[in-house]
Amino acid sequence: MNVAVKIILGLLAVFVVFWFGLNIMIEAPNNNPFGSKKLIVDEGMGVGDIAERLKNEGFTKKDFIFKTYVLLRGLRAEFHPGEYQLETNMNLKEIITILTDERTVRDEVSITIIEGWKNVEIAEYLESKVLFSAEDFLHVANETPNFDYNFLGFKPRTVGLEGFLYPDTYVVYTDSTPEDVIIKMLDNFERKLDAEVMKEIGRQKRDLYEVLTLASIVEKEMFGYENRQIVAGIFWERLGDNYPLQSDATVNYITRKGTTRPSLDDTKIENPYNTYQVIGLPPTPICNPSIEAIRAVVYPKETDYYFFLTTPNNKIIFSRNHEEHIANRIKYLD
Repeated sequence: MNVAVKIILGLLAVFVVFWFGLNIMIEAPNNNPFGSKKLIVDEGMGVGDIAERLKNEGFTKKDFIFKTYVLLRGLRAEFHPGEYQLETNMNLKEIITILTDERTVRDEVSITIIEGWKNVEIAEYLESKVLFSAEDFLHVANETPNFDYNFLGFKPRTVGLEGFLYPDTYVVYTDSTPEDVIIKMLDNFERKLDAEVMKEIGRQKRDLYEVLTLASIVEKEMFGYENRQIVAGIFWERLGDNYPLQSDATVNYITRKGTTRPSLDDTKIENPYNTYQVIGLPPTPICNPSIEAIRAVVYPKETDYYFFLTTPNNKIIFSRNHEEHIANRIKYLD
């Protein structure tokens, strides 16, 4: 047997021993306590990135073993981005099997929450997307369990999340829980409500919850940022004068009729949300407002207007006094 053959056989023997040892280590039991934990593999992550994330998340201390096994097996291109629910005591081979099996990637769905939707409307919509029941969503949205956000400290403890579930388009997993979806909405709310807005609210010595409550009314009452600023200014002035807001939107919140103009009888309903009968803001927001409505309330436009109406063709008519307002009602609505 010549020297070259001996070297080749020697190297082969070393590789066999190495490969045997590598397989033993890759299948070695994981001594982590039993449990379940999420692992997120982002788009474009390489083997080294995944190995580092596994190590940082506590799934393994053997990131080098993971990388070596994957490279030798030629699995670098087999990993699929997504969110995985892994048992914390899985060995590395079990983890690799899951991460390279496209059947284990969680399906996603896009949802669009419309500006001005109430929590109940969001719940019904999410149920229609076959995510979970409306009842389950409302239970979490009303009970607000363990949501740790500083801005929720402005909310009375006895009320739910109406006003805080930010309307936007989200991509969620089809097996998401109500908590998962609500956290996405609250995270988005926190991003939208930037430091500048919060600082201005504090400068005005206002409370975030009253700002949200008024913004929810402005959201339902008016369209267009400048018009909303004017209406917000009117409402703030009325609040300062202890004059009823007389918001049709608050009456519609009670009756759920979906009409633009409530009837005279509707405006006489005794209810804390009826701002025709009660001076001040309603107890809670009446919907989940957009950042445009929130900013309009934080940065209102000062005018000498005190009343407004919307014509059937969506033209906004502002009035300076009650007599002028009555004349405009007769002209445009009656």
